Amino acid sequence: MKHIILLLLLWSAGMTAVYSQEKELKPFPKAWKGVERFVIQLPAKDAEDNYQVEIMAGKTMKVDCNHHGLIGSWAAKDVKGWGYTYYQYTSAGKIRSTLMACPDKTLQDKFIADTKLVRYNSKLPIVVYVPKGFSVKYKIWERGNQEMDAEIK
Repeated sequence: MKHIILLLLLWSAGMTAVYSQEKELKPFPKAWKGVERFVIQLPAKDAEDNYQVEIMAGKTMKVDCNHHGLIGSWAAKDVKGWGYTYYQYTSAGKIRSTLMACPDKTLQDKFIADTKLVRYNSKLPIVVYVPKGFSVKYKIWERGNQEMDAEIK
């Protein structure tokens, strides 16, 4: 009997989390044809103003030793009537690169991306729309406490 009660409690907690996430995403548009929606839910932090999120939209591609970047554009859009922001990345999947000579000419799988820096806010999800076949990764950046003086030259 204890096992059944425990299982029911775990199941209800899981259902509550799923319902809560669906409710949080309800104001945001569903993904449309040719586009996928990615969601980043950030944990709460003290002094969230000291953090930023670097969003990376990209693809894993076989590339040489040069430095590569995805060609595309970011747009911040508002959810009408809510004041929430979501981000849309558009790209044809073309890349730019440096033109260094690669002596070994080997190709490696690398995540080639275009980035956008946004403020850290754990109260709302970061919703990102990218073309199908792309993926979204992110990094958390923390501001240091030490201020340094610049020199006049």
